[in-house]
Amino acid sequence: MFRSLVIASLFAASTSLSTFAQAKMDVSKPAPASPAKATPTPAAAPAKAAVEAKQEAKDIKKDAKAEAKEVKAEAKTAAKEVKSDAKAAVASMDDASVTKAVKEKLASLPSLKDKNIDVMVSGGVATLKGTVDKPGLKGVATNAAKKIPGVKKVDNQIEVEKKK
Repeated sequence: MFRSLVIASLFAASTSLSTFAQAKMDVSKPAPASPAKATPTPAAAPAKAAVEAKQEAKDIKKDAKAEAKEVKAEAKTAAKEVKSDAKAAVASMDDASVTKAVKEKLASLPSLKDKNIDVMVSGGVATLKGTVDKPGLKGVATNAAKKIPGVKKVDNQIEVEKKK
């Protein structure tokens, strides 16, 4: 019984395949040209074009992602180089330039412009000497000097004048 079911199923499948193949051959044959109409374009061409366009879009997207990743890496490298160059520029500022910048900063502050404060910078250490009339001005001078690029440390030796 089982054997006859298998044989019947195979026969049915074979008949279906034969019918399908015949139908496919009939569809793939060009229709006879009528004098009033041109031959129609096969239906498979637009579907194939759509598949190709979809694949091309995927390829373009993949290329764009790779390009973006590469640009990001280059930007990161460039940023590191700029940061390194900036540090080197600050480090290479000579002591005379830093001394001048600190003196100009102190002279620009209204509370310190009339004070006699001597500035010397050596290896990024700014030494401040002189006298002020108020204790708070010592801190003002220290904070101002610390803000100057190239100053790593401030040695504040400013003395506060005693009131008479």
